[in-house]
Amino acid sequence: MNIKHERPDFVRNFVKPKNTEIKHISGHWYLYERATKYNPETGKSTKVSGKMLGKITEQGLVGKRIDFSHIREIEVVELGASQYFYEKGALIRERLKEFFPDVWREIFTVAVMRLAYDRTLRRCHTHYETSILSSIFPGLPISPASLTRLLDRLGQDRGNIRKFLLSMPRDANRFMTVDGHRLLSASRTLENAEVGYDSKLRYKDQVNLLYIFSLGDGVGRPEYYMQFAGNIPDVTAFSALLREAGIDEKDCILIADKGFGSEDNFDLVDGSLLHYMTPLKRGSLEVRGKVPNSQFDYEYGFIYHKRPILAKRIDCEGYAVHLFLDPSLLAEETAGMLARLGKKNATLEARKGKELGRREKGKGRLTDEELAAMVPCMLSEEISGKTEMGTISIRTNQLELSPEQVYCIYKQRQAVEQFFKTFDCTLEFNASYMRGIYSMEAWLFLNHLSMTMGVEAMDSIANLGRTQDISLDDFIQGMRKIKAIKVDGKWYPAKVIKKVDTMCKQLGIELESIDDIIQSERRSAP
Repeated sequence: MNIKHERPDFVRNFVKPKNTEIKHISGHWYLYERATKYNPETGKSTKVSGKMLGKITEQGLVGKRIDFSHIREIEVVELGASQYFYEKGALIRERLKEFFPDVWREIFTVAVMRLAYDRTLRRCHTHYETSILSSIFPGLPISPASLTRLLDRLGQDRGNIRKFLLSMPRDANRFMTVDGHRLLSASRTLENAEVGYDSKLRYKDQVNLLYIFSLGDGVGRPEYYMQFAGNIPDVTAFSALLREAGIDEKDCILIADKGFGSEDNFDLVDGSLLHYMTPLKRGSLEVRGKVPNSQFDYEYGFIYHKRPILAKRIDCEGYAVHLFLDPSLLAEETAGMLARLGKKNATLEARKGKELGRREKGKGRLTDEELAAMVPCMLSEEISGKTEMGTISIRTNQLELSPEQVYCIYKQRQAVEQFFKTFDCTLEFNASYMRGIYSMEAWLFLNHLSMTMGVEAMDSIANLGRTQDISLDDFIQGMRKIKAIKVDGKWYPAKVIKKVDTMCKQLGIELESIDDIIQSERRSAP
């Protein structure tokens, strides 16, 4: 028989949470979980009490005491980004083991941490401790002091860095190109930090970083790099770069930007065996007066990415200039010109209206000649002399190439520009605080490893046509949300949010068993 106990005020005033009940046991009041369960024999639902949640006192609810001796060992770390780059970096690890057998784990881990988190070296150890890599490669000495020693040791070994770069496989179906990039330096002791000029008009201490890329399918893969002093022009350093990389100048092509197109630079390139393609500024002597008056006067035509391109070849002494008309570009430039013209005429009419209003009040400010000169600009006047609208002119010394080949190769430069945009903006490798030539060399090598893995991730995204939806930064941020939970010595992937799960399915990402990876690495550890 249930005995009803009178509830004191503090119990009656207690706000009971949903799906709970209050019980009186041995003179005390307790809060329990409560649920209902269907009884098929009676055809009714019956009350089922759950676990005790706490004791109700005059001071409120006192939570249930926990016996900590029964709590299991639980650990939570970041899994997604670290394991993804671990799996995709298998070839890099294999080569690092070969050329840096004593520190390959540290090199690889730091490269992944700087790609998955941020570029700051002093924070690598913190990121490492909260990453699954701390279980795959336990106890790595990558504290700030340890990394200082690692950079000095790694930077002095340019020979093995070179062997590593040369050991990576190259696709014979992709063509090679070279390009330069300027890195600002805040150090006053770095030998290669010299005041130089770059395309951004920055006359500051900088290092000239030259890269060799293999291009194809819209992706620029970094193959080889070399640093030079900031006051050394790109074109004078290309030969040294290609010589160290073991590449014949005839097998590589320089795809430059418009800033390269000076006669001095062309003379330097013509003095070597290096092939080049460079766009010319509009109004250049090679093109002036030679632009066809009609689309039907162009000699060649082809389709590029579902867009018609018209072309004309202009042969010169030792080189050729290919003039391309892109109707889509012409339409964009025409629309822009009409918008500017409309704004200009609207502003002019507004000024004229204000002046006429002032004159009605006898307060005119302009002379009659100035007022008469306020005539709307006609389209024919605006477009006069702009015969090169919608055109691109490319100069090259590869005379055997067709206009379509020249255009397609030049458009691959966008992949190089995307590489350096990621280098500067996404991973923030655009400036260095390294103080010595050795630490700078090691810093560049770590950057190269991070960028190589980053480019592969971008390549995977591009192959699935998802570049408009997923950037490299979006991808890394999403993958970092995937966590691993360690319970009683065994790792389990945590449940992920729907957005991340959808992204992984779209990209076909299925991570391997982390326990298998850990066991594999520990079996191979010395």
